[in-house]
Amino acid sequence: MAHGRSCLFLACLVAASVSSTASAFVFKAGGTGEWRVPAEPSGGNTSAYNAWAQRNRFRVGDAIAFSYQPGNDSVLLVDKKAYDACDTSAPIDTFADGNTVFTFTRSGPFYFISGNKDNCNRNEKLIVVVMAERAVAGNGTEPASPFSPSSPPPPIGIEISPTAHPRPNAAAPKAAGVAGMAALSIGALFYALV
Repeated sequence: MAHGRSCLFLACLVAASVSSTASAFVFKAGGTGEWRVPAEPSGGNTSAYNAWAQRNRFRVGDAIAFSYQPGNDSVLLVDKKAYDACDTSAPIDTFADGNTVFTFTRSGPFYFISGNKDNCNRNEKLIVVVMAERAVAGNGTEPASPFSPSSPPPPIGIEISPTAHPRPNAAAPKAAGVAGMAALSIGALFYALV
């Protein structure tokens, strides 16, 4: 019986450490990272890049990678007005190294266009909307999920030594999110088996 409680406690510890460590994800622009004029228009006013971006969830701390031929193209961070007009004259920031990785430091929309106005007019442009952090009662904000929609799923098993007997303390960790629920389920399963 005590062994089952030890397993449950260990599962909670694992869940607390996983759920408290939010990690960022680096997305490849358009899914491939290649920054170029899309091969085929996706229809309507939505570029192929925007159709891709709408299928993903971006969070503060995530990044996006653009790969292109330096000297032939660049990535411009612009405002909405410049994005709509493909105005390359006054960007917020310019990237021309061929391998740009841009990190999202705030929530809200980010507008990227090609530094080549003709390419931008042919839908080499992208709007990324970064999700706001959700507020939760009592502690300010909920941490971002450590697992991105396109990242691999977490490992299914955890190794638990049958001889380890961790001592519970008064400050038991708080299990939160999907990882917490998974660890609690695993702990309950071990508890039932013992």
